[in-house]
Amino acid sequence: MARDLNKVILIGRLTRDPEIKVVNTTTVASFSIANNNTYVSNGQKKEEVSYFDCEVWGKLAEILRDYTKKGKQILVEGRLHQSTWDTPDGKKASKIRVRVENFQLLGARDDAAPRSQSHEESSNTAYESNYSGGMQEVDVEDIF
Repeated sequence: MARDLNKVILIGRLTRDPEIKVVNTTTVASFSIANNNTYVSNGQKKEEVSYFDCEVWGKLAEILRDYTKKGKQILVEGRLHQSTWDTPDGKKASKIRVRVENFQLLGARDDAAPRSQSHEESSNTAYESNYSGGMQEVDVEDIF
């Protein structure tokens, strides 16, 4: 029997600094990325921008907070997650976000340096989580 698949991979730029919250002692970072698409229609070059809301939990949220800011280019990999709730007027509401399972910081090195460390560190690192509290640092050459 075929299994269901829910996988998202996006590259874009943060539209704002990550918003940090603590939920039951777990850090959660919410952020949005802008993803540009260029195409040709009727012989004219056109651009469109899509915006995707993302969230990342645990240690990865703390890393994202420390190493990113608005405008930083990032590759995110995860799955779509739908939250549903009742509005004050009794209607159902929902929102779909990318629940980030790992990410890679892209762009110039000085864009990726943590706010508390020097700009000498490389941004050539990917971060991965399995939502069971584990986090593993992976060298980019191991991925590609």
